[in-house]
Amino acid sequence: MSSAVVAVTLVVVLALSAVIAYAIYQWGSQLAISKRTRAELTSNEEFRRLSEVAVTAQEHTDMKLGEVNMQLAQLRDQLDHVQKVLKDVE
Repeated sequence: MSSAVVAVTLVVVLALSAVIAYAIYQWGSQLAISKRTRAELTSNEEFRRLSEVAVTAQEHTDMKLGEVNMQLAQLRDQLDHVQKVLKDVE
């Protein structure tokens, strides 16, 4: 074999190796990007679910606070009535 054929063969092999290495690099980059995107979507879904739970808990707390306020108002009325009865008894 002539040295020119060996040189051309070597250049072709090196070029193919470079193309294969670049393709592997690009594939790895795309894989990393897709994993990162999937993780972000999962994270966003978890935050959305957590915010929905927080809103539900806040609504439940508001409802219970309203009930407590009504009970407190009833207790105040009863206390006023008891105080009036005690004044009448004196």
